[in-house]
Order: sequence, then structure tokens, then C-alpha cells
Amino acid sequence: MRIITGDECGLLKESIPELSRPSEDVVKRPQRSLDDGVSIVGNNTTDFGLNMSRPRGVVKLAFCNSRLQEKGALSFVALRLDGSLDRWDGLAPNQSKEDKMCGGSYKMAESMGNVFAKPMHPNNSTNDVWHRGRPIEMCSIPNQNSREESNLVACCSSMGSIAIIDVHKMDEGVIARHAAFAKNQTNSTISHTKGNVVNKDTATTMAVDHDGKRIAVGGRERSATLTDAETGKNLWKAKNLPPNPQTLLQQPIWSTAMQFLSLTDTAPVHESSNLLAIGTAHKQLQIYDMRVNAVQRRPIAYTPEWDSTKSNLLNHRVTSLCQLDSNRILVGDSAGYMNTIDLRKLSNQHGRSSSASVGRFCGPTGSVRQIMKHASQPIIACIGLDRMLRTFDINSRKQLDCVYLKQRLNCMLFCADDTLKDTSSMFEQDDERDRPDDGALPDYKDSINEEDEVEDYVDSSDDENTFDTNVKTDTNVKKDKIVTKYVEASDDDDDDDDNDDSSVEEEDDYSDECSLETSSDESESSTEEMEEEETSSIRNHKRSRR
Repeated sequence: MRIITGDECGLLKESIPELSRPSEDVVKRPQRSLDDGVSIVGNNTTDFGLNMSRPRGVVKLAFCNSRLQEKGALSFVALRLDGSLDRWDGLAPNQSKEDKMCGGSYKMAESMGNVFAKPMHPNNSTNDVWHRGRPIEMCSIPNQNSREESNLVACCSSMGSIAIIDVHKMDEGVIARHAAFAKNQTNSTISHTKGNVVNKDTATTMAVDHDGKRIAVGGRERSATLTDAETGKNLWKAKNLPPNPQTLLQQPIWSTAMQFLSLTDTAPVHESSNLLAIGTAHKQLQIYDMRVNAVQRRPIAYTPEWDSTKSNLLNHRVTSLCQLDSNRILVGDSAGYMNTIDLRKLSNQHGRSSSASVGRFCGPTGSVRQIMKHASQPIIACIGLDRMLRTFDINSRKQLDCVYLKQRLNCMLFCADDTLKDTSSMFEQDDERDRPDDGALPDYKDSINEEDEVEDYVDSSDDENTFDTNVKTDTNVKKDKIVTKYVEASDDDDDDDDNDDSSVEEEDDYSDECSLETSSDESESSTEEMEEEETSSIRNHKRSRR
């Protein structure tokens, strides 16, 4: 499995995730380093592969037809932030399993300048360069009569300008130019709304259909527009959702991700299979019917509008889309969440449709920039601003690999090699590795018939109950003594009311008795002192009454 990535510093890297996995036997073989399986594309500094430059950051990558006749040959195109376009030719060995685990050799074959610059007039000696926004997207235009990769690519700028180039004839320049948001092809001025965002980042995403005939462009406050790839005419334009029934305000528009759903793999949704999926910056996924004779141009299915007081399917800005099968689409957002949405459970009613989310791929911690599915295996790969390249199994949603690539990643290409033929066998090997060996288990056959040694059971609660009973008995005896002494003291006071001297003598006698009891029973000394104090307080109270 071979993956080519492009980052914001202008570096192209080739990664083989299998080589970055930890070794099975740590004792015999040392642990692999982080750089295993990762190599920078480019043999020398003249290829601009080893030079880090943010103005030449890679915006998008796309495959193209290779002129090399050798097995394992591939070619791809890189669109950079300054508008330049580079074509790379490479050879990835795939004769044996060992060859597939080795890095390929790549070299830049051809390059051209800013594809959105206005061509210079031959009689004009000044360098009058006409910039039409910054590059935002590039897609390969498929061949209509062949399954091979096409030589044509479509590049889109933030102002909606589309440039079509033949990558094998870059010296001829741009073949055709189209304006997605222009009123007509003769006028290059686009309509805009006055304010702080005048002519700034109007277009944010682009997609090309599977036939290569239509190009869809969407952006900020711009509905999705279909443009003919040959003539540049506007074929179709989407309509916004109905206004809010309570406030009568229009729904905001900001398309950030687009993908044409496959005609062969997509089950009919609302009796249509010609569908376009659009993710918005306002946390919505919208499905449009692209048929010419469609009943409506509004979304036929969409996730509910985000509400802070209710549960939502999507809680962040949508940044990437990837179709998994006929009914499921994977949505990546700016917070690193990747949610699987079932198209059959989406509706255009006011319900929340919370059951449409059928799973989540856990792992990314930054904005997900691109998600791609392998051509023949149930594996997806994703990259983002967390500088990690991750691969997942589609069926189990388990993370297979995680490779650290040091720079923030913008785009990727998933090569169609068959390095991993069966992911289930990989899981079986992990399970077998976790199981204990038969030789390591002790032999219990001889000790089966032996009797177990059983000790007498002693309940700790019995001792606690005995202790509690003794404490209660002692307490009751002390209470009885106190009551008896109170009664005797009161009788003595009633008999000797007229004689204060005799009461004093009785008090002395009683105190002597108390002192004798205290000396005889040391364990109850504190209790008797309390009794004496209480008795004296009672007598003093009676004396005061007299």
C-alpha cells in the first residue's frame, strides 16, 4: 500500500504504512523508527522536492496517464499555492512482495508557471500578469472512451476561474478557460455583494463528474453551478433551501466540499441515482438531484440545520467527503470527526434524523483535509492538520496504521497497488499473537483427582456481634446504678430538710462511700465522678430554694 502526500511546506512524500508498524518480535529485531517507510519525493534539489517553501505549498494532487511502458509506472500532477503545476513521473516496483515494500523513484518531468495568469501579449514588453485568485482545487478529467487516466486536469481558483491543461503538453499552456460565476463568457467580471468579502474567496470547492463532461463549483454565498467542460456554458444551478418558517430568513450558503456520487454504486435516492453531495461550512450535508428533468433544484435530502439546543448529526464545518458504498458516505469536519452517514435515513423534513449517523472513525485530532478510499480493498486513508497519515478498515472501523509526517498535510494520492490483499488475515494474526502458547500452560492432568484443602470458615461478624452485646450490657448496668443513686439522694434530702448540719454530714458520708466505690472499681471512676457532680448540683439547687 503506497500513499503520496503533499504538505503546506511544498514537500511531496511517499509513505508505505506497513513499514512503520512495530515489529512482531521485539527481542530479535529492534523497534522501527518513525522514518521507516517514509521518503521525500525527488532525487535532487533541482526537482524542488527537497526544498521547503511555503509559497510553493502543495494544494492538490491528481493522477495522470503515464508515458512509461514499464510495469509499476505512474505519473501525477501537483498544483502549488503560487499557481504553478508540476508533473512527476515515477516507477514503483511491484514484482514481488519485497519490491512492493520498497520506495519508488520519482523525477519531475515538466513544469509550468501560474496557470491562472493572463497570457502576455507579444507586442507588450511589460510583465502584465493577471491573477485570478489563489488555487483551491484540481481534479483529473476522466477519459470518456477509455478507462485509462486522462491527460487533462481542471484547476479552479478562489474567484471561480477554471483552467484546463494538458499535462503532457504544458509548453502549449492552458487549453481552455471558463468562469463559473460570470454572467457570460465574454465578460470576466463576476457579480458580487458589496461588503468586506468583495471578490474574496468566492469559490471554495470544485468537483468533476465521472464522465468528465461537467464541472461543479461552489463557494461562499454561491450556490453550486454546473459548467460544461468543453464549452464553458452553465448547465445547471442549485437553489437554496426554503426560508426559515418563523423568521423568513434565507439559509446561509457556503459549500466547502463536493463529490459526485458513483452512478453504478449508488442506490436510487428519491428515484434518482445522478446525485451530487455537498458539505457546507454551516454543518450540513446536502444531496442534489443532477438530472436535467429533475422536479426541483433544491436538495432532495439533507441533514437538519444545526441547533445548539438539540442533538445534531454534524457539529463542525465539513471539510471532506468520501463515498464508502452505495448507501454510505463518510463526512470529515474541521474538528477531526469522521462520521458515516446513511443516505437512506436522510430526509428533507423538519425531523432531526439522528439515526442517519451509523458510525464514526476515531483517531484524527485536527481538521481532516482529505479522505480517500482504496480502489480494490476495504481501506480508507485520511490526512489533516494533525500531521498524521491514518488508515482504517471500513468494515470494523479499526485504525490500521498511523504515520507521523512532520508537516501539516493538505492532499494525498492512494495508489492502487495490492500490498495488503486481505485485512482480515491481519486481524487473525493479531488474535493469535495475543493467545497464550500451549507449552506455556501448566499441566493440570495429575492434580485433577487430588482433594482440595479446606480450612474452617470463621465469620468475622460473630466477633463483632459479641463485642457489641458486651458493650450494651455494661452500658445498661451503669445506667441502673446512676438511677439508684439518684433515688437514694432524693430520699436523704426529704428526711433532713429541717437540719442543715445533718444533711452536710450525710453528704460527707455519701462522698466517702463514693470514694470507696471509686477505689474498689477503677474501671468506673469517670462515671462515678459524673454522678457526684450531678448529685451535688441537685442538692445545691434544693438549698437555693430553701
